[in-house]
Amino acid sequence: MKLIIGLGNPTKEYQDTRHNLGFICLDSWAEKHNKRWTQTEEFDFVCLNDTALIKPNTYMNRSGVALKKAVLKWKIGEVLVIYDDLELDIAELRIRKGGGDGGHNGIKSLFTVLPPAELKRIRIGIGKRNDAEAQDYVLACIPAVDWELLIPTIANVTKFMDTFIKYDFDQVLNEYSIWKKSYSSAKGSGIISPKEENNDKGL
Repeated sequence: MKLIIGLGNPTKEYQDTRHNLGFICLDSWAEKHNKRWTQTEEFDFVCLNDTALIKPNTYMNRSGVALKKAVLKWKIGEVLVIYDDLELDIAELRIRKGGGDGGHNGIKSLFTVLPPAELKRIRIGIGKRNDAEAQDYVLACIPAVDWELLIPTIANVTKFMDTFIKYDFDQVLNEYSIWKKSYSSAKGSGIISPKEENNDKGL
């Protein structure tokens, strides 16, 4: 069984904040596929044949509590986590396996359940914070100018989620590499590179 976990904080107070990009991506995927969330104490979830998607209700610093519950509930063998990253420029996308926590409290909490090497990751840039305190910056609502940049990135993340669900993380890495190089020879997940999109438009 595969698991996709989007990091964020529950309640409407946080729903449009930078720190909730993991939730935002999972909600976008659910809307795209017309799926409804089932609520439990530890997380909201959607369960497919061999993949579960969860949004923790434990708040960011205790994301590991939700992950532990999910791993026990479904006997998870592969975990993909989607989250915001201060160190990446706004809307920049990075996909990899393993690595450190980068100062992200949600990732630190996940490490109490699984070792870093077992976590597959999709990181979404939220830009440098400049003079703002990190906590204030990540918990601030996403401004309109940043939403314009993030919307295409969120759409791409949902496509990579589909690839993970249909195939595996190796295929996600393959298609991510193709996407970055702006050409395509993938085996049909439907992810279109920027170059292909421009060619289709006659640009």
